[in-house]
Amino acid sequence: MLPEQLYLQGGKYRIDRRIASGGFGNTYEVFNVEFEERMALKEFFMKGISQRDADSITVSVSNTLNKGQFEAQKDKFKKEARRLRRMHNPHIVQVHDLFEENGTAYYAMDFVDGESLSTRLKRTNVPLSEKETLDILNQVLEALEEVHALGIWHLDLKPGNIMIDRQGKAKLIDFGASKQMSATEGYTTTTTAMCYTPGYAPAEQIDQKMELIGPWTDLYALGATLYNLLTKNRPPTVSEMQEDNAFVYPKAVSKKMQYLIRWMMTPKRQKRPQSVAEVKDFLSKPFHPQSPPVVDDDEETVMGKETTPELSQTISSYEESPSFSKKWIGIGVAALALTGVLLVWNPLKKSTPDKPSLDSSVVAAVKENVATTKDVSDRYFNSALGVCSYTGPVDENNLPHGTGKATFTDGRLYKGPFVHGKMEGDGAYFLYDNGDTFEGSFRNERFYEGRYTLKSDGSYFVGRFSNGQPSKGQWYDKNGSKL
Repeated sequence: MLPEQLYLQGGKYRIDRRIASGGFGNTYEVFNVEFEERMALKEFFMKGISQRDADSITVSVSNTLNKGQFEAQKDKFKKEARRLRRMHNPHIVQVHDLFEENGTAYYAMDFVDGESLSTRLKRTNVPLSEKETLDILNQVLEALEEVHALGIWHLDLKPGNIMIDRQGKAKLIDFGASKQMSATEGYTTTTTAMCYTPGYAPAEQIDQKMELIGPWTDLYALGATLYNLLTKNRPPTVSEMQEDNAFVYPKAVSKKMQYLIRWMMTPKRQKRPQSVAEVKDFLSKPFHPQSPPVVDDDEETVMGKETTPELSQTISSYEESPSFSKKWIGIGVAALALTGVLLVWNPLKKSTPDKPSLDSSVVAAVKENVATTKDVSDRYFNSALGVCSYTGPVDENNLPHGTGKATFTDGRLYKGPFVHGKMEGDGAYFLYDNGDTFEGSFRNERFYEGRYTLKSDGSYFVGRFSNGQPSKGQWYDKNGSKL
């Protein structure tokens, strides 16, 4: 560490004290003599590679084999400063100066007169209230929105990297792990290849898959941060999320906040919010436990697997089935990419809408091919949505056609009508691996009308769906009372 009362940049900055140290640098509180104000100064210093000379000031690299690495990382350190310089947001620390001295590089930035959220938790030993957490969340979202708009991902978002000043203003700090997407060079990094903090990093970051990194990666870390702030508990790892009681909350934490955290921390990145705007939109609307926001699937999504918060309280449409070959590749039985809570037909409820009839073209297609069908049993195939087996009739092209059963290897089950490989018709039944069920009719491989029942509390929805999502109908609790 640099000694206190040392002056840098020709007497411009006086070192007053050390604030923190990390693997790639030291941060000091300094006094700007010219403007008579406190600032923070970050010094590039690679532990294990660089060291101080006898004067306790100059930074050098004794091993010549490491000099190239030191210089390359120093250049990235300076890029970090330039990126921060381009950001003008009250919730991001502003960079004011960049220079080289003493064999290394420095940049001066705003001094935050306050403490990090991790320091706050340690000092008080009490979780934050939901109201205070929401206030911090909104401020951090404002910062991330600007960061992401520049094509930069923070990649180390956690309580220790969120400062709160004496006025209660949150500031996002430490972009040392950040990455930027370059149009010509792909991903570039600042001070390290892909560092992360356990518990705050999703699978794509842990696996070092840079091509899969995006805004959703920071939003995962933000969800983990919210969990830590509200509970003082360490966020569960990706593998721990499969266990019962992976998330434990104080009673004061609302269902909406619990849902948001699970949504943001969904292991499968495609099922997380994909942008800050999605989170803001969710926060701006009234929350109904049975009707959370939509999370779209993509070609890598397995139907119903790793559903979003409260483990299946997300409603989403599912993609159209791919065409199928005689080798059973891409069969439409797997095309139902559903996430979460969908509801079912219940003829016992007086508010249930009239049951629709099948489109005439669908009826004609069934009649036309009924004579050509044959039965198969437990025929396994690999689709884009996962490995599953089918038992039931198939048409001349070996596509499911008629009433059959499809079973996925993770425990999900579909029973009902198929038309040339597509789920289509009345009297369908779908079971999720968490126990949620759907009963009703399908149109264009989407829930059309029926009843969706939540295993967790027995509540259910009865009515019509638009694009696979509840549209006209009613939610009930387990006793049949309207919600």
